[in-house]
Amino acid sequence: MSFTLIHRLGQSLSAGRLVAASAVLSLALVGCGESKVAQCNKLIAVVNKGQQISSSIKGMDAPAMKKLSTDLSGLSTEIGAVEVADETLKGFQGRFVKIYSDLSTASSKVGGALEEMEKTKKPSPESLKRLKQLQEDVTGASKMGETAAKDESALVKEVNTYCAGK
Repeated sequence: MSFTLIHRLGQSLSAGRLVAASAVLSLALVGCGESKVAQCNKLIAVVNKGQQISSSIKGMDAPAMKKLSTDLSGLSTEIGAVEVADETLKGFQGRFVKIYSDLSTASSKVGGALEEMEKTKKPSPESLKRLKQLQEDVTGASKMGETAAKDESALVKEVNTYCAGK
C-alpha cells in the first residue's frame, strides 16, 4: 500500500514540476507585471522542492516513510512562509500548504503502521487483529495521499495558468 502512495506522489510531483518549470520560462515571454511574476517565481521555486523530496525517497520502509513525512511537513511550513501579496497566489499558497500537510500526515501514518507491523514477529490472534487494522490504516492513508497528490497536480496547473496570465 505504501508503494502506491509513494509511486503516485512521485508521478504527480514529477509531472507537476515539468509544468511548473515551463511556467517559469513562459512568465518572461508573457510579460506579466513584475510584482506578479516575482511572486509567482518565489512560490513556484519553493513548491518545486517537492520534486527533490519525492526523488530522494530511499526505500518503502518505516524510516523512509517517517523521513518523507518530516520532509513534507518542512516543505509545507516553508511554502507557508513565502511572502506573497497577490490574493490569488495567497489562495494557491494555502492550498499547497494543506496538500503537503496532508501528504506528510499520510506518510507518517504509513510509517507508523509499517513500524508496528515490523515489530510483530510472532503473530498471535490479538496481533493478527491489530495487523488487519494496521493494513486498513495504511490503505486509508494511501488513499489520502493519492487524493492529495492529485490535488497537487491540478493546483500546479492552476498556478501555471494564473502566472502565465491566461
